[in-house]
Amino acid sequence: MPLARIAVPAHLAPARIRALADAVHEGLVETCGVPPKDRFQLVSTYAREMMFIDPTFPDVARTPDASIIEILFLAGRTVDQKKNLFRRITDRAVGAGFSADDIMISLSENTPVDWSLGRGLAYGDHHTPLATSPASAR
Repeated sequence: MPLARIAVPAHLAPARIRALADAVHEGLVETCGVPPKDRFQLVSTYAREMMFIDPTFPDVARTPDASIIEILFLAGRTVDQKKNLFRRITDRAVGAGFSADDIMISLSENTPVDWSLGRGLAYGDHHTPLATSPASAR
């Protein structure tokens, strides 16, 4: 289950921001086996003077539209899946009007015990039915 943080410049139109968020989610679904309903994204907008992004490192040409995507997900993806994810997200972002050089992606992995999806339970504990929950008691 991924959590994506997407940092974009504030001047981008909401439709372009949504297209980038869609690109991230669709890339995860298509390349990493993420279920389509498993979408958890936090989008933050920043004033130009609050985004310190080198315009040329390492041998790219970033524009003022440069955006950073951080994805945290469970360990277990192959190197090929990760490379395909980078390509798929970038291709979809380009289709939405971004430059390929403007899409920076960082991946981090952890284990199921590092997640709680609610109720104060570790991720694996969510798959054990509760005898009585507030929703089932109604």
